Amino acid sequence: MSMTVTEKIAKRVAERNSWNTYEIPTVQKVCKLLCNQKSSQVVFQSGIPSQEEIDQIFPISKVDWNLLRKPPLDKIQSTWIGHATMFVQMGGWNILTDPIFSKRCSAVQFAGPERYRLPACTIEDLCKNENVGVDIVLVSHNHYDHLDYASVRELAERSIERGKPLQFVVPLGLKAWFQKYVPNSFRGGNQVTEIDWHETHTIQRGPNEEIRITGIPMQHWSNRNGWDRDKTLWCGFKVAANTATSTDAVDSSKTFLFSGDTGFFNGLYEIGETYGPFDLAAIPIGAYEPRWFMREQHTNPEDAVKMMDAVRAKKAFPIHWGTFLLTIEPIMEPKERLYEAMVEAGKDPLTFSPSFIGDTVFF
Repeated sequence: MSMTVTEKIAKRVAERNSWNTYEIPTVQKVCKLLCNQKSSQVVFQSGIPSQEEIDQIFPISKVDWNLLRKPPLDKIQSTWIGHATMFVQMGGWNILTDPIFSKRCSAVQFAGPERYRLPACTIEDLCKNENVGVDIVLVSHNHYDHLDYASVRELAERSIERGKPLQFVVPLGLKAWFQKYVPNSFRGGNQVTEIDWHETHTIQRGPNEEIRITGIPMQHWSNRNGWDRDKTLWCGFKVAANTATSTDAVDSSKTFLFSGDTGFFNGLYEIGETYGPFDLAAIPIGAYEPRWFMREQHTNPEDAVKMMDAVRAKKAFPIHWGTFLLTIEPIMEPKERLYEAMVEAGKDPLTFSPSFIGDTVFF
């Protein structure tokens, strides 16, 4: 007898709880966090420099739409929109990860963490720009800084307007959320596919073009409304794209790991052995302090460097920083510590290097 979605999720929750690197936060730890004097910086968003200062140290680059219109087939091309939102182009496919374009990552737009850096572009820019568009949206889990209602709703609506169907790929349990709150994600040819850890969803476009998306275990958790903790799954994604035509002999087989959110855990080595090597891995480097609370759920820059090696990534790109003030470390500290961690590990810092929001880079 096959397991229900709920049973499958419960099995994965029990699996994560068995890891020696994970600990369920106690009430005492949560109270200690809230009583931390520095936590008020997050609550009141007072730990952010002035916009003038941020513009000097961390400017937003203008998107080069010519690059996005003609991405190379033999490379992965990625444009950082901000936080964990990337516009990744590989093998002729346009992929958007954890899209959040809203002002705040919150259940409401009048309270909660507010962007201190605008997104590199708008959804309208992506969907209406000639020869660009979005084919696939990956959502790693249901936290508000990764699953933004307004953003996925607009993506679904604009795909219908444009007549270009969109595929949402999400972890187990989130398909029901899309059915309830984003009905357009099932209209006009749009589809929502939910997958388990180690489960692969293949999308074909013509006889010679396909992309394979596999759910990858990550050490995290889910919660949307306060009383639904771990009722839906969370995951990373391995993306493998192949294209081949009779007139193009370029080998365009590439692999990309989008990790979403994770703490460092020993299973990353198994992921590297089973699913690696990766041409590119998107690895989170921010929202990690205080360490005694965040260690299980968010990698810091030093953990991120270890993760790059563990999953056998040839190149890595840092995400989950530089956009929202979610924790108490200074906003530019992740970037600085990543460089130091790469040097300390004897690795070339250029193989895991931050960019400005809006920059397009090749891998």
